[in-house]
Amino acid sequence: MTWTIGKDSGVVSFSSEQTGQETPKVNDYGVPFTEKEIPSVFDKTSNHSGDTFADAISDGTSSGLAQFFPRDSRAVFEHLLFELPMMVMAIDGEGKIINANQAVLDVLGYVGAEIAGMPSLDLLTSSSRAMLKENVLPNMFKTGRFMNIDVELVKKNGETIEMLMSSVAHKNAAGRVDKSIVVFADMSQRAEAQAALRQSEQRFRESFESAAHGMAILTADGRVAAANVAMTELLNQSELELSRKRLAELVSDADQDKLQAMFSRVMSGQHAGVNAELRFKGADDKSIHGLTSISGVRDRFGKIEQLIVQVVDLTTRHRAEEHLRKAQKMEAIGQLTGGIAHDFNNLLTVVIGNLQLVEKALEGNEKASKRARDAIDAATKGSELTRQLLAFARRQPLAPQDVVVNELIENMGSMLSRSIGGSVELKVDLMDGAPVISADPTQLESSILNLAINARDAMDKNGRLTIETSPAYLDEAYASEHEEVVPGHYILIAVSDTGSGITPHVMDKIFQPFFTTKEVGKGTGLGLSMVFGFIKQSGGHVRVYSEEGHGTSFKLYLPRLDVVEEEVKEEKPAVSAKKKILVTEDQEAVRMVAVDFLESFGYEVVQACNGVEALQILQDQPDIVLLFTDVVMPGGMNGFDLSQAAEQIRPDLKIIHASGYPKGAMVHQEEPRLKDNLISKPFRRDELRRVIAETLGEEIID
Repeated sequence: MTWTIGKDSGVVSFSSEQTGQETPKVNDYGVPFTEKEIPSVFDKTSNHSGDTFADAISDGTSSGLAQFFPRDSRAVFEHLLFELPMMVMAIDGEGKIINANQAVLDVLGYVGAEIAGMPSLDLLTSSSRAMLKENVLPNMFKTGRFMNIDVELVKKNGETIEMLMSSVAHKNAAGRVDKSIVVFADMSQRAEAQAALRQSEQRFRESFESAAHGMAILTADGRVAAANVAMTELLNQSELELSRKRLAELVSDADQDKLQAMFSRVMSGQHAGVNAELRFKGADDKSIHGLTSISGVRDRFGKIEQLIVQVVDLTTRHRAEEHLRKAQKMEAIGQLTGGIAHDFNNLLTVVIGNLQLVEKALEGNEKASKRARDAIDAATKGSELTRQLLAFARRQPLAPQDVVVNELIENMGSMLSRSIGGSVELKVDLMDGAPVISADPTQLESSILNLAINARDAMDKNGRLTIETSPAYLDEAYASEHEEVVPGHYILIAVSDTGSGITPHVMDKIFQPFFTTKEVGKGTGLGLSMVFGFIKQSGGHVRVYSEEGHGTSFKLYLPRLDVVEEEVKEEKPAVSAKKKILVTEDQEAVRMVAVDFLESFGYEVVQACNGVEALQILQDQPDIVLLFTDVVMPGGMNGFDLSQAAEQIRPDLKIIHASGYPKGAMVHQEEPRLKDNLISKPFRRDELRRVIAETLGEEIID
């Protein structure tokens, strides 16, 4: 039994041929042979017409390689082959096993005498045998080899084992395959490794997708290769949309230099990972603040092949900090102005008192007396300014008493009409009953009148002024975003106009003392400051809603006295099946309040952040029964445009509009597409439940 190198195939194979000499009963492996052993083909003196080592690779010394089986070391190499841990078999041209090493015998459980002469295909399961015959062996007779074929071997005891099978063939002078070597590699270790790899990948994928903060995998050049759900929600883009972009395209222009510095530090290898706060581009040009970390994943050569990005959303914290800064700013201004006003008021008291004494002493001198009276009038007006400053600083003396709000506003009717002029339509819309609050009635009247005059000026003396009252409940969720608010029942007094509206830039300053947008000499800038201070000092809350070009609504919330707290019962709509509602709202915080409420009622909820996305969802999901949409949305499609387009797609669709305006002052009331089902923001949980149930024709049960 010898090794030979085939000329045609250039591969090693076992061979045995008749030489006229009697073959020993067993070879070096202890396997009996029926053929005669031939002289070694590695003997250069042999006149064997076959394939010698010299023929295959010329002289071993010429290539720097030694002969595989030099004549004097053959037994050593035969022993090494027999003990090789990989399974090796030699097969003749008829497919019968000529020889096998120890690994074959050990794995399959045979001894040499049992396996010698056995058809090699008998070691395979029927399915593997059929697969080889049909798909592998026909090609092998042409090419002389096949590599890495998955097969199942049958052990002597009937058990099966997965193996990776490869074979190389030797062709004789006629070009026919007369011998071949078959090598088996154990698949179990590879399968275990693959299973472990799949499990590891699955764990990573689950962790990646379920992470509470945004995560993305980038290519080395900064492109998004994958993004988890939190990242897509944070940036309001699908994974497909993100996959087309570089991370730099998602970061605010103001932070591009900071991002490039982070990339440079990671790519240089000086830092495994870096952290910085970056601003990302959100919907409607709103910035998303994110604590961002970038780290590199290196290949075995140390080159970065991927980048891992993690983003922790800090937007809510920044918003809370901004609210706190504004509150602290207003508090500081209030303390400053209050202190100045208090001292100045004392000075004016002295001035006015002495002027009155001087006026009395000047009786009979009309000219001097007139000057004294003018000085007293001027000082008195100055005293009124200090009173307004004290009101803003919440230091004015108040005389709170129980006030029936509706009666107070009704009694102001004639005064309001005179103040706003005949060209402005006055609409008063009061809630049922006689709601009671605790407040200084004089200061409350002054605040309402002040807002009415401001509204008149904003409308250029031509428009509609609406004053209305309604019950309101500010819950814990609302109070958590406005730290001065105590959860509870309030009476909402809303003063709304159809004027030019307030720009976002001006909105941040309207309550600051002496800030005014009026011409010089036409306003002190203390009116809204006084209203703000009075409501705060009375334990209330002020909210302003405005749309540029449509109008403004000032909402005054004052604690209600005539409410008996009732046990809150968990009520759910009496729905026979889980109905699906589409909520469309561009502000995420407001949208999530509505979503959480609706899900607690038992509905299935789908979300959209703009009208275009909502229409796409309506086309894709025909089982949506109700559209709940904000009126004012960016992107060129407001809530009315959306509802009109939605009705073209789904004529049977129920629609509810939500607006920051009070219902009675809805500036879009002339809009023909406005539905009767309207709810004002902020809305209460039970109010939303009632409107939804009424719209869907459902009963509300405990």
